[in-house]
Amino acid sequence: MRVPSITIYKQATYQLNQLTTTLSEANEEVSTGIAISSASDDPSGMTQVLSINSSISCLDQYQTNIDQGQTTLTAAETALDAMADQMLELNLLCSQLATASASAQERTDAADSMQVYLDQLIDLANAESYGGYVFAGDQNQVAPFTFDDPDNATSVTYAGSDDPTCIKTGQDTLLSIDCCGCDLFYEDEIIVDESNNQIVFQEDPNTGTENILTIEAIVPSGSYTREELAQIVENTMIEASEENGYSVGYEVNYDETGNAFSIGTDGTSDPGMETSLIAVHTDTVRISNMSVSGGDYPDMEIDIVNPSTLTEYTPDPEGSEPLTLTYSAENGSWTIENDPGYGLPTEIDSDGQTLELDVNDDGVADITIDLNATPEDGTKVSFDIVEGFENNSILQDLGFDSDTVAIETAKSSFAVADAFTVTPGENDTIDFIETLTGEAGGSTQLTAIIEPATYADPESYAKAVEDALETASAESGSRINYEVSYDADNQSFTIQEDTDTGRQLESFDLLFSSGTNSEATAATDLGFYSEDVYSGPVEGEAATWSIFDTLFDLEESLAANDVDGIQKAMIRLENHYESLTSSMASVGTAYSSLTATESTASDTETSLTIQLSSVQDADTVAAIMKLNSAETVYEAALSSCSSIMGLSLVDYM
Repeated sequence: MRVPSITIYKQATYQLNQLTTTLSEANEEVSTGIAISSASDDPSGMTQVLSINSSISCLDQYQTNIDQGQTTLTAAETALDAMADQMLELNLLCSQLATASASAQERTDAADSMQVYLDQLIDLANAESYGGYVFAGDQNQVAPFTFDDPDNATSVTYAGSDDPTCIKTGQDTLLSIDCCGCDLFYEDEIIVDESNNQIVFQEDPNTGTENILTIEAIVPSGSYTREELAQIVENTMIEASEENGYSVGYEVNYDETGNAFSIGTDGTSDPGMETSLIAVHTDTVRISNMSVSGGDYPDMEIDIVNPSTLTEYTPDPEGSEPLTLTYSAENGSWTIENDPGYGLPTEIDSDGQTLELDVNDDGVADITIDLNATPEDGTKVSFDIVEGFENNSILQDLGFDSDTVAIETAKSSFAVADAFTVTPGENDTIDFIETLTGEAGGSTQLTAIIEPATYADPESYAKAVEDALETASAESGSRINYEVSYDADNQSFTIQEDTDTGRQLESFDLLFSSGTNSEATAATDLGFYSEDVYSGPVEGEAATWSIFDTLFDLEESLAANDVDGIQKAMIRLENHYESLTSSMASVGTAYSSLTATESTASDTETSLTIQLSSVQDADTVAAIMKLNSAETVYEAALSSCSSIMGLSLVDYM
């Protein structure tokens, strides 16, 4: 048996293994078309490959984000479009129900249907996409809009975020998907026109009823933000007060935190001036349930020329006994039935197309009816004359639902005595809280101690109370100067800040009942009942101006047969429609931006793929030649090894 040399064997085996590896790599390169598959193939090239693959992976994630953003924006546009259609539909409904041909029953029936519209709006406002709520901002896992009471809704609350959702579309690029419901469905501005431009207020100097002024002021028409509206209302009230002689300094403010308006005075008026704001409901008259039969008169018009003369109304319920006019072609006249009490003739002549009713027999037409066509024999026109009212007050838009809003002052509730004896522990204290201008909330309770003595007249007592209040304020660090005055005509005291020294107080509370020294209070001596008295601006409810508020107000107007309220809702619906279409345009712009970003990302990915190919992909011809060469060398090595491995030392002996 021949034994080969172990050294030659090991060397040949090593070489064969190397050639086998080379052949395998060449074969893999040809079969996969990839020249670099590991760092050992080309360390520098592999670094480039890893970098390019990382960039492509990021682009894939950006594409996913863009797809999500486009889907969300599409859902938003669909919902906004449906809402805009609803605004148009409701506007059309209002235009029909605000006409003379509409009846009270039709308006009541429409009021019952408002909940259906509200439910649809809520569903659209709570639209979902990609597992989140489209209009909830960046807190999109909870439904953003809910009714305050599902069974008897009166308002809608927003639980979403004010911050929009942002998606990453590049290494250093964030795109805002600005679909926050608090922006889209709540108006930033309000339109003031003849339907809501009136502010009526009374100024009472407490010098007799003959000196009470009722002032009707008109807020200039325009479109205002909340801050602008507060300023224009303030200016309007100040100017109106100056024109009427009292020159009260009013302050109207908007608090963004509570989304509420407040109305007060700056204290520059005469002591004791009281102001009340009034939502005036002006009595009017209107035509309702107008109908015509016996001919086709699509362009028929009816007009009240002199509303003040229409003081008699057709019986309730509407439609039961309408004023009815029937045309006789033979006589060229109209017969009248169901006169509500004007003493109209049973028959009146007309020129054919136009009919005039003179209800007070003064020779002037009070109601005109124009058929805009020649009437046919037997044509019958009927309608109700019903009482209505106009409420053009701006108070509701400021968040004041009450018909009367009183700007309170700390003024005696009943007549005081002529002389005063102050006894320690019995009637010598006034507990109060000061709220300084520009500070949230009030200070801690302060206690004014009135100097014990007998005061022979109200003026000296007023001075003692004033000194006590100022001393307590100074000890607290506020150093407010007060003015306590006595009105001899009304036998009353007024407590207010001395504005001649510079206004520092927003308000102050007299704690006659809840103070810690209520048992020794001076309330009775000052002419107050044992109840706390708040002196300061009066604040309204939140002024939201939302789509939902408009529908709630419309529902109320329809139920009350309030045509003016319906017409006011029409103006708001038009404003909401414009806002929604504007929002749709913004959504479209954001979608276009995403599309452009998507195109750029696609181009970048294509460029990176080409770059990756140039670095990583193999040259097919070179790879085949390399494989052929490796196969030839490998076969030659096998042949050589076979010959060498067959020899031993015996062959050379």
